[in-house]
Amino acid sequence: MAHASAPAPHGHDHPGLSVEVARTGPCVARVRMRVTDDEFRRSRSLGLRNVAERTRMKGFRPGKVPPQMLEKHFGGEVDQEVIQHFLQDAFNKAVAEQGFRPAASPRVDLGSLERREGEDFEHEFQILLRPEFELGEVEGLAVESAAVSVAEEEVDLALTEIRRDLSRPEPAGDAGLPSDGVAVCRVEFLRNGEGEPILARDGVRLSPTTPLRGMDAAGFEQALSGARAGEAREFPFAFPADFPHAAARGETGTVRLSLTEAWRILPPTEEELLRQFQAANADALRETMRVRMLERKNELEQRRIESALIEQLIQAHPMDLPEPLVEDQVRAKVTELRTALEGQGVVAAEIEKRLAEESRRAREAAGRALRAIYLFEEIAHKKDLLVGAKDLEAELDQIAVRNGVSRDEVRKYYREKGLLQELALELLERKVRSYLRERADIRLVPASG
Repeated sequence: MAHASAPAPHGHDHPGLSVEVARTGPCVARVRMRVTDDEFRRSRSLGLRNVAERTRMKGFRPGKVPPQMLEKHFGGEVDQEVIQHFLQDAFNKAVAEQGFRPAASPRVDLGSLERREGEDFEHEFQILLRPEFELGEVEGLAVESAAVSVAEEEVDLALTEIRRDLSRPEPAGDAGLPSDGVAVCRVEFLRNGEGEPILARDGVRLSPTTPLRGMDAAGFEQALSGARAGEAREFPFAFPADFPHAAARGETGTVRLSLTEAWRILPPTEEELLRQFQAANADALRETMRVRMLERKNELEQRRIESALIEQLIQAHPMDLPEPLVEDQVRAKVTELRTALEGQGVVAAEIEKRLAEESRRAREAAGRALRAIYLFEEIAHKKDLLVGAKDLEAELDQIAVRNGVSRDEVRKYYREKGLLQELALELLERKVRSYLRERADIRLVPASG
């Protein structure tokens, strides 16, 4: 246990502030602080003087607002600022004297703290600490990797998908809906013998090759093909067991489709496709696609190798974790899931069951993520991979180029959203991942299949 007077961060000492520090767990320390009444009043008076110097009040010259009025309007605010000041001093002193590496700022609800006039101010808070571990070998880690390649069939599939993505809709007109076209419909479900639908949906997109569940696929395609905007088609329908209207479940009825729009889909011409990829001919286009796909596969394999190396390091470096940080992440995940399930109308018993499962998974994921972060930071420190201002500026430049905006806009956004620290951590992770992979013992194995 340590006991000392703490210096203030503003360059003056607080002889009336004392702190006691004790380790209460592998990643937790308790700090007990005490501020004498005289010390608190001195700091409070200084705070009120600072307020007086910058306060403008109608009817009074600058700096001449009566103390009673300052107390009335700003006394509570000054109390909170002084308390926060002493809390920060106590935290800084505990960290400096004990050589702590904090995992987070102290958690203190300032609104719940109160000082009683004429009494010393006392408070106790926790400091969450980073885990202590000895970094083992991080270079030359063995990992297997398979050489990547791109088959002709993969290029064919990629080009098919590109043609589909670049296709454009065009009204089907009098020719009606082709089998590969798309219709926008009003869908009405009718029970036998009833003229009014028991359920209707507007704006439903359908293709002749994508029937509703409970309908005959071949008959649906044949009947819907050729339909034009403004027409209606009816089809036999078997109401499924989970149909929203319980009384109709298991019955046969009718589905009426009223087409509001009918579109045919036009794929790009070969000339358009070549122009899109700046290719001279079909062979050049295929080669461009092959190179891009190979680059992407190599990137994915590099990421897989990096993840395998990180997993090795996590397993080789057991460590205690600051439990409240794990709990924070678990609580956030569970709260998010609860809100989603309640919004979907899931019954309470099922919600609790799924929350229990999610809590277990979230705890495992949070623990692994924290271990990885502490490993990244330790490796970066030992191997001189820390992120500097130039790294951040270069990354902000790249983000600006990718999004077609100015660097100042990107910097302002990240600063206002408080995302710069998150970006720095992302850059540090990238540096460490690359370092591990570039120095790993990568052993090639035959590709599967």
